[in-house]
Amino acid sequence: MKIFVLLFLTSLLFAHPHTFIDIYPDIVVENGKIKKLHLTWKIDEMTSSMLLMDVDSNGNGKIDKNEEKNIEQNYFNTMTDYDFYTYIKVAGKKVTLPEITHFHAFVEKNKVCYGFDFELHTNAKETSLEFGDSDFYIAMVLKDEFVKVKGAKAKVTGVDNDFYYGYRLEFK
Repeated sequence: MKIFVLLFLTSLLFAHPHTFIDIYPDIVVENGKIKKLHLTWKIDEMTSSMLLMDVDSNGNGKIDKNEEKNIEQNYFNTMTDYDFYTYIKVAGKKVTLPEITHFHAFVEKNKVCYGFDFELHTNAKETSLEFGDSDFYIAMVLKDEFVKVKGAKAKVTGVDNDFYYGYRLEFK
């Protein structure tokens, strides 16, 4: 039994994120409804460095249009199966993630960043956004100071999902 416990505890050491993504929501609420939902992901410097080595074909340290298209098709869109680690609830019920529009990739302070929009026209007070990865490979980080909301107030809380930690953004 002791060996089983030791092996189990040792396996937990390997369950950790490989990539850290800071989430910067920019949201506009009009007449109580979400009109604009834009997310910017800022990827940690280590992962950004490896990504740039793969996609920056001209070595200029920037993401050009062709490189951006490569990132969208071969890196960003692969997260479709994981709902982009973004879960939307309306009135407490999970809803299907809307189509992502206006994808843009760029470099800012040695970090690769992804910007994109969701078309979401729901009652803000009934809507919450949750971010997290149950597989432990991606650590999604959301802090109050990252959130920009016009037309409403919002609060960030941590969410303990038993197997992984995430963040929830709710509107007041």
